Amino acid sequence: MRRITVVLTLLTVPLFAQGRKTFNFVAPNTQGRIIVPPGLNWAASSVALYDKGTRPVIAYKDPKTNVMLSIILFANDTGEPTAESCRDAVIGPILRDLNSTSTVKDVKRDSRVTSGGTTISTASYLVTKRVDMPIDQENVFGFYGDSHTCAELHLSKANFKPEDFKLLEDALSRFAFDAAYVPDSLDFGTMATLFYGGVKDYRSAAVYYQRALDTVPNPEPKPNYRRMITDQLSMSYGMYGDIRRSRAVNEAAILRDPDYPLYYYNLACADAEENDTAAARAHLQQAFDRSANTLPGEHLPDPATDNSFQKWKNDKKFWTFVQTLSAKTK
Repeated sequence: MRRITVVLTLLTVPLFAQGRKTFNFVAPNTQGRIIVPPGLNWAASSVALYDKGTRPVIAYKDPKTNVMLSIILFANDTGEPTAESCRDAVIGPILRDLNSTSTVKDVKRDSRVTSGGTTISTASYLVTKRVDMPIDQENVFGFYGDSHTCAELHLSKANFKPEDFKLLEDALSRFAFDAAYVPDSLDFGTMATLFYGGVKDYRSAAVYYQRALDTVPNPEPKPNYRRMITDQLSMSYGMYGDIRRSRAVNEAAILRDPDYPLYYYNLACADAEENDTAAARAHLQQAFDRSANTLPGEHLPDPATDNSFQKWKNDKKFWTFVQTLSAKTK
């Protein structure tokens, strides 16, 4: 499967770059958003998607203070539409796990009203030792919650001193969650690019690209937007080995849009991965027959450099055909 990414300038977010633009951090399966990064001082360190593709987590660090920040969204399945229920569903299990391996002190639960008038539930505790290692790590949490979504902010700092409370409290006071916001296709596409291009987590990228495709509006937000999202979704499935879904995405797209060549190219990749060189050859030919229909600035990949096809170099007839197509990409 080719490892190049269609340039989605309308979606790309440079997660680990300085001078970052803000974007909507959203979950794939529930409403609400948090605008991130929360300030220019925060440098992104990781992004992940847990609980079978339902719970996104993005982590930041303030390099000046060494405060760590994690932002998490997840569907509220507690049965109570409150911030307290979200807090207790998270903090209870964390403390049970910590108490089996660590020394935990100063456990507190509280609530506060933000300057915007929203109630936020809080929790904090100090981990003085992990196993036998002193760490003095203060942890502060803030939670929003309604009937749909829980939003969590987790701040932590090792080698904690009492004067550091101001740092944590200041970050907590800036925490804002828009519970009524309904994510759109562009939001899901932006999240997908974090996983695809930022950390190369193709399984998680596929979750968000699928949601982006499922919610494409009419009219499309940009020319050829659906084509780009479909292509990225197909590659995401293919990159983590779900050839069946990758194939299905392209077959459905061809029924709706038979002139776009990358759908056929992606099918050829799927064919080659499934050891069907006859079908791969047919789909490659169909792709190159439509090469004039690539997007502005886009070109068909060179199949001779694609690892889906390179394993068939010893098939002289197939590889000769591949080389004839390869010459057309020069």
